[in-house]
Amino acid sequence: MNNRNMPHYTNGYHRPCTFLTDEVLHEGNWLRFSEIKYLDPTGKERLWEAVTRQTRTRGSDTDQVASIAIYRRLLHYDVMVLVRQYRPALNAYTVEFPAGLLESGETSKEAAVRELREETGWHGEVTHMSSQLAVDPGCSSAIIRYATVKINGDAPENLNPRPVPSDGEFVDILMIPISEIHDHLNKLTKEGNIVDSRVEAFAIGLQMGLKVAKDAAKDAISTLQASLPLDGSSVRTGSFSFGKK
Repeated sequence: MNNRNMPHYTNGYHRPCTFLTDEVLHEGNWLRFSEIKYLDPTGKERLWEAVTRQTRTRGSDTDQVASIAIYRRLLHYDVMVLVRQYRPALNAYTVEFPAGLLESGETSKEAAVRELREETGWHGEVTHMSSQLAVDPGCSSAIIRYATVKINGDAPENLNPRPVPSDGEFVDILMIPISEIHDHLNKLTKEGNIVDSRVEAFAIGLQMGLKVAKDAAKDAISTLQASLPLDGSSVRTGSFSFGKK
């Protein structure tokens, strides 16, 4: 093989950039628009425009939380809980994970449980919290954490869910079977909704994971079949082996 035709890859990092200043250009009730000055790896001074949330609470490293919430009932299929709401910035309805901002003194885990209950009425249990994740790093400093939440549909507190949305918040609750999530998202898109990129990424990842598992199972069966003698002398049933001695 001619190595000159191979693409060049490296795990090394370039020299770090250096932050210089953050000049506020406009400040509103919820957002701040600023111009950032920094030095690139070559030492050249550059400018960048950025948006920062004004709502991050003191001492917190996170702006908002979102819940990957799975609703389960005995003898029923698993269902994913999503929400649909109007977003003025897009002038469109979006399909998202239940999410919201942290309140003062609140942990990410507490915020995830509260926001899920307020938007959907469901009481959930957080089984995992993600690390800090960028929301839109090309233009915003916003940080989000994701909670994996289990909703026990048979629990007494979930038999008659009552959402308590904030003032001005109008949320439609979507209950979608996990096995059908990609088809439902496509349908919602055709109806004119915009699916949040992270919801779509989750659906694609789930679909890819199932395909990888299916392909791996096929490969394992093919490998096993190829290793067996043609005369059937090594056929096994349970822990017993029947064949020629």
